[in-house]
Amino acid sequence: MTHRRGDVTMAVEKLVARWAAKDTAGLSRLFADGVRWWTAPVPGAPWPAEARNPREVESFFLAFRAVLELTAITTRGLVVDGPDAVLTGRLHARVQTTGLTLAYDFAIAVSVHGGLVTEFRMYADTLAIARALAPDVPPVSP
Repeated sequence: MTHRRGDVTMAVEKLVARWAAKDTAGLSRLFADGVRWWTAPVPGAPWPAEARNPREVESFFLAFRAVLELTAITTRGLVVDGPDAVLTGRLHARVQTTGLTLAYDFAIAVSVHGGLVTEFRMYADTLAIARALAPDVPPVSP
């Protein structure tokens, strides 16, 4: 099966646009049933590290929004190879309970088939997120 680079790019652009627009329902519709999903676990975060279907994807983003108010997503680069893509960027947010601001770099690896995201892996600065959610998280020793 051939994959058009534009279709994969468009799926990633929709993902970022709907996340930035806080459209969790629209965002979840971009994911296939049986999606292979993984995000790095964050101590103290209410969102799950795994999801298997659009409903669970929506639950992830609703839990994320309940804790972090997304203020901006800055994309830096997108590499597409067949059905796979890697997006790098920076996420900016405000912690709902404290008002503290947070910015961290991320990388998202996705696979797209039939216009839907079938695999999603997000790598982020989990220590920065954990410290924003609970400022008493100790520093990592060298």
